[in-house]
Amino acid sequence: MGIILTKYGTSTDVVFGTSKFDYSYDTDDWPTVAEADVKEILLEAGDVYYFSRQVTTEDGLGNVITITPTNYRAFGMFQDITIKDRQLHDMGLAVPGNRKFYFMPSYKLTSGGVESTYEIKEGDIITDTKLFTGLGSTGQFRVVKILKQGYLPSNEIYRVAIVKNINLDGS
Repeated sequence: MGIILTKYGTSTDVVFGTSKFDYSYDTDDWPTVAEADVKEILLEAGDVYYFSRQVTTEDGLGNVITITPTNYRAFGMFQDITIKDRQLHDMGLAVPGNRKFYFMPSYKLTSGGVESTYEIKEGDIITDTKLFTGLGSTGQFRVVKILKQGYLPSNEIYRVAIVKNINLDGS
């Protein structure tokens, strides 16, 4: 929804209601379609990645019994961190391998007719198999910190995280 301000014109048909700073709202439906727009941008400019998370099982005393890796598929977009971003987010000196990752707040997975929702959390590992296909290896990034969550008044639209390259290959 956008605001249309009443402008002075050359015609005499401009009538002001209560003041000379009148306004009205247009019919733009951006707040209702913003999530779909961001999803389209991430799919078009980004890629599909594999996420892995280690799920631990503990006994009654809190000792870890088993560690099971859980894998998910999700889409997002990497962006290099600029010097300005490092200063703004107190990242410190230039660290090779740190990047920003844009992603959706949640993803849905349907398996056997059952739909489940999952989120990317700090500590998850992103595997990018297309990054180093020519070299025969994969790029792996750990989600270090979720920096920003983009909100409209009613719902969350996207998230931004700092990821660190585990292999320290590339940027």
